[in-house]
Amino acid sequence: MASKRKKTTPAVDPAEDDIIDSDIESDSAPDHSESESDPDETTQGKRLRLAKNYLQVLENEEIRKEDRDDNFNDPIAHRLEQDVLEQSGKLQRRIAGSICPLKVDHTLKGHRFSPTCVTSTDKWAFSGSKDGLIVKWCIKTGAKLGSWKHNSKKAILAISVSTDGTLLATGGEDKLVMVWDADTLELKKIFRGHRGAVTALSFRKNDTSLLISGSKDRCVKLWNCTEMVYIETLYGHQDVITDIDSFVRERAITVGCRDRSLRLWKIPEESQLIYNGHKNSIDCVSMLTEEYFVTGADDCSICVWHINKKKPQISYHRAHVGADKERCWISAIAGIKNTECFITGSSDGKVKVWACGETFRTLELVQEVDVCGTVNSISVSPDQSHIVLAVGQEHRFGRWWSNKEARNRVMIVNLSTESVYR
Repeated sequence: MASKRKKTTPAVDPAEDDIIDSDIESDSAPDHSESESDPDETTQGKRLRLAKNYLQVLENEEIRKEDRDDNFNDPIAHRLEQDVLEQSGKLQRRIAGSICPLKVDHTLKGHRFSPTCVTSTDKWAFSGSKDGLIVKWCIKTGAKLGSWKHNSKKAILAISVSTDGTLLATGGEDKLVMVWDADTLELKKIFRGHRGAVTALSFRKNDTSLLISGSKDRCVKLWNCTEMVYIETLYGHQDVITDIDSFVRERAITVGCRDRSLRLWKIPEESQLIYNGHKNSIDCVSMLTEEYFVTGADDCSICVWHINKKKPQISYHRAHVGADKERCWISAIAGIKNTECFITGSSDGKVKVWACGETFRTLELVQEVDVCGTVNSISVSPDQSHIVLAVGQEHRFGRWWSNKEARNRVMIVNLSTESVYR
């Protein structure tokens, strides 16, 4: 049983901090049909055969790539190297020039009030809304696969699905973190402990056990979803935690609303790094790689950060501007993992795709798609083939404005790319 202790983690200057590389464990080879095996085959012989089959599949895939760099004479070594880098969160793919024109595949009706949050796997999308309803969708067909509510029927403000697509976590104004079976929609566990509404949730990539939650009580809590127990509480923020993201390492990035701070929590080291750069309330954050992340604020600015720099690498103002030339709140942001691109949403009727320069010092607008309403949440599917949007009449945290012309919808946008490795 994990220990139940509360800790106050000391702040550390990012300039004095060193990056600690994590050990990488390669995934095992896929299991092929048993019909190919010999009844008298030994266990060692079977492993050798499966390994050869796996390497043959990789070689065939690499040979078929017309855009493969000729400098890589060994396609197998190249592919395995890319897989290891991707699993470690270090791989960077330049995809800005290969993104096809964005196209809305499905506009889905299922929420009475404004959708507030979305998350996705390669097959499914999950959305939560102010009506307390959680809906499961099929990304390919747009079909509604199921819907259910928290017991309290209060607004859902945060949602996250594990990397393997087995667990779904939801949280909202009832102050509860609820864990569901993503396939059967069966309730597995209710975590209690937050004293305010749960506003942010994130599963660590490739680790179903670690769930991170943020709340209006200004606390970050860690939960073990394998043993279904509470781990610890992290303190530091002075205002509502509006968003959380995590990636491969045992770390988390959180943003506080009016305290205007970003915090990188190093969980094993029990320490945190503090960043400051935005002049107004910070609303959203997303990681691009283990070294770079992006944020959006209510002053219409977006920033690109390096984990070892106190100040942002890029500060871009007036990223979303309305028809009356007023600056619009950056209400949602999502990085396309292991690339230079990220997506932003606001209330100006546009969802925009941005690309960082080669050294992450410049920023350019790549594409945009029209959306009527306020974009409250953005999720990129793990295979990076679709963008899922939560679009409503109001902002997810309040009713500062209401666009009566908008419809409360979940939108699925096709994201076709031909990735090119650096």
